[in-house]
Amino acid sequence: MILSDKFIEEVQILDAVDLNSYEKIINFAISYIVKHDTQTTLAEVLEIDENEADKFFRLALKLVSYFGKFKFGDRQFRQNVEFLKFKEDRKALFLQKLEANSTQLHKRLSFIESDGMPYYKNLEWRYDIQIASRGYEEEFKPRIFMKFDLEYDNSRECGKIEQVFLETDYANLKNLQQEISYLVSQLESARQQKIKKLGQML
Repeated sequence: MILSDKFIEEVQILDAVDLNSYEKIINFAISYIVKHDTQTTLAEVLEIDENEADKFFRLALKLVSYFGKFKFGDRQFRQNVEFLKFKEDRKALFLQKLEANSTQLHKRLSFIESDGMPYYKNLEWRYDIQIASRGYEEEFKPRIFMKFDLEYDNSRECGKIEQVFLETDYANLKNLQQEISYLVSQLESARQQKIKKLGQML
């Protein structure tokens, strides 16, 4: 995943801002992502027109969100940094801010993206079973058929619908149920921790 020319051109506007304002803009974007801090506006912080501040905020949010998803210093991160055409002092300041908040940014952005998982709808199922009889010597094996749609709502695949067909027997279904129950219990525990941490951030 490499920065597009359009992305580079858009965020280049931030490079023209004076260094003091630039630092405040980056700090504001990081604070918004990590703490979802909305008590003050960027226009109030910079003491400028609201429309202009909104433009800076959207660009900084885009910039920080993109780089915050990478592990700081890894190969992809470094490759993308090379494409930024910022002045050296601004690039250095941006990297300093990212490094100081890299763990929190990565966790928060991963949490936000995880909410974009697909969900199912239009579930149909059928349970087929062989009626037992004296002439039927083999053990009967019921079959379960399911059909449902997976709909995606994340930014990359928004609106995509995938139709899924599943066929299994009772033993496998029972095993799957146990596995899912275990995984759900683990997810609930992890989810509770995320919600608790998120609550502390707000």
